Amino acid sequence: MNFNKNYYIMRIHLFLTATLILSFFCCESGANDKKNNTISEQSEERAPAPDDYIVDRSKQAYSYSEMLEDLKEMQNRWPDYISFEMRDKTCQGRGIPLVYFGNKEAEHYVLIQASIHAREYMSTLIVMSMLEHYLVNFKDGSFHELKLSDIFEKVCLVIMPMVNPDGVEIAQRGEQGAVTEDVKQWVRANTKAGTKHDQIKSNARGVDLNRNFNNGFGKDRNRKSVKGYSHYPGASPLSEVESKLLMKVAKERKYACFLNYHTSGNLIYYGCGNAPQNVNARALKIANIIKNHTKFEPRGSGHSAPCGSWADEVEVRFNTPSVTIELGTRNPVPLSEFNRLYQKNLWVWADLAIQIMNNKIS
Repeated sequence: MNFNKNYYIMRIHLFLTATLILSFFCCESGANDKKNNTISEQSEERAPAPDDYIVDRSKQAYSYSEMLEDLKEMQNRWPDYISFEMRDKTCQGRGIPLVYFGNKEAEHYVLIQASIHAREYMSTLIVMSMLEHYLVNFKDGSFHELKLSDIFEKVCLVIMPMVNPDGVEIAQRGEQGAVTEDVKQWVRANTKAGTKHDQIKSNARGVDLNRNFNNGFGKDRNRKSVKGYSHYPGASPLSEVESKLLMKVAKERKYACFLNYHTSGNLIYYGCGNAPQNVNARALKIANIIKNHTKFEPRGSGHSAPCGSWADEVEVRFNTPSVTIELGTRNPVPLSEFNRLYQKNLWVWADLAIQIMNNKIS
């Protein structure tokens, strides 16, 4: 009797053990199947762990030197997906980087620029963080069931992440951000007059680069007649190294569109008052793509006079749509707004590239 009892207890124990082992392997297999079946959806939300970020998202003042170091590290890690070159130097001797993401021989190109206005340097942090996200996910990631590697084989992003490095350095560090003594003295004089250095929009020569282009030059209703922290268009169109470089890069390729990252307002500007109607219509299509992600409201410029801005210039000169994304609620944008802005804008580039591939904005 005791033998039979012990025998049945042993049989039950063996049965339970086998069941647990079998359940474990089934769960592992099921988890792997589920993982394989949902890779497209998961990859749309993939991001490296915080400790693995190249771009430091923990502070507001993302500097020129940090940006250059990060670009070098990105190129070292992903040489097949990204390259960059240093182009013209500013009056303070800072080279302006030009970045290529994706296939440099692609069928389509998009020109993206940020921080043409100095105090709007949060736009550089957003653009660089987005770039890192696409690099991390380039090989295995996807968007709307299309692999990122396939998307950016056909669409190359040409990026100027900091058009106005001299101005950014002054906005972040005051006179310490200037290199030459004359610019240091100019910053000190503005501070003494009650103008805070963190509000500068201009470059180190006191020219508002986003008023330094031909279309509507000198017609800004807030125009200033002497150099300052904003709204002085310069002595003549394209008088500045930075604006000349932008124009040079724009002429090097036929672009599907231009994306301009500014702060602030959480809205989208599109179109130009004297641009062809079909160009403004294409710009609205792009604005609506961006709105789908960000929920920012598009605001047309079709009925406003051009004022020498970059967006005004390219729509007329190249008959190509240009859209400006205004990030954040104030200037400079506080770090507390970064995560929300980053998440809202994260998939704009992939979505826009797909629409370009499919000729939806032509």
